[in-house]
Amino acid sequence: MATALNTRVTGRDELTVLPYQITTTEGSRRVRGWVWQSCGIRRERSPRRIVIDHLPSGSLIGVAPDVKSALRAVADLDPLLDSAAAAGGHELTPAIRAVLLRHRIAIPEPVLEPALDEEAA
Repeated sequence: MATALNTRVTGRDELTVLPYQITTTEGSRRVRGWVWQSCGIRRERSPRRIVIDHLPSGSLIGVAPDVKSALRAVADLDPLLDSAAAAGGHELTPAIRAVLLRHRIAIPEPVLEPALDEEAA
């Protein structure tokens, strides 16, 4: 089992601004954002957007229309997330999907698509 990212910042009970790692298609990258429990919220400059990340995996959970929506979504998401659950290429349960949609969080396209050969087997 892979070691969880961001173990030093995950689990904070207060919203705190800290650096953390995210995973991208180009590899790992260090960003700075608000962290609380198992989520991070950060502003991206290009394109300009508010992003919610899953701290243990470094995966993108979704894109929020504003910071207030992101904060409300994170408060509702936290009890539903475990160390492996995130939207960007990971399991997106119906409960997590419902929270994201309720708070107007754009759900990213999965990063990893299943291979056609595996589906046919």
